[in-house]
Amino acid sequence: MNGIQKISKEKIDEALKMNDRQYLIGNLKVPQFLEHIHDNEVEVGISHYKKFTSDTPHKHSDVTEYQMILQGKSYIKDLFTSEITQLNEGDFYIVHKNTPYAQKSAANTRILFFKHPGINDKFLVDYDEVTKEWLEKEI
Repeated sequence: MNGIQKISKEKIDEALKMNDRQYLIGNLKVPQFLEHIHDNEVEVGISHYKKFTSDTPHKHSDVTEYQMILQGKSYIKDLFTSEITQLNEGDFYIVHKNTPYAQKSAANTRILFFKHPGINDKFLVDYDEVTKEWLEKEI
């Protein structure tokens, strides 16, 4: 495909009213609220957590995730080291493949994310009681 393609802010905002996560680009198998731009190499999306949210701990075997906090804040815990990193508006971070992690985000947090390669290789990982309690404690 040649040329320039656009997804308007209005369409993105409308889709995020119905869902916390919207993919914008990728070779997507799951139907989305928003018409996405097809790409076999990368996935790009945006998450908007309207209320406090904690994700189920997981890792990716092949995918590296690149993310930027557009609004709000989030905490991410490396389950190998137990190190917790606070992420604030404007921060950019990478989650390398094979890194098991847990993440929680404050209400009204928006995160722009890129996944390369653009495949679905997410799988859940075991985690301890300390991590479970940490995930439940709101920001």
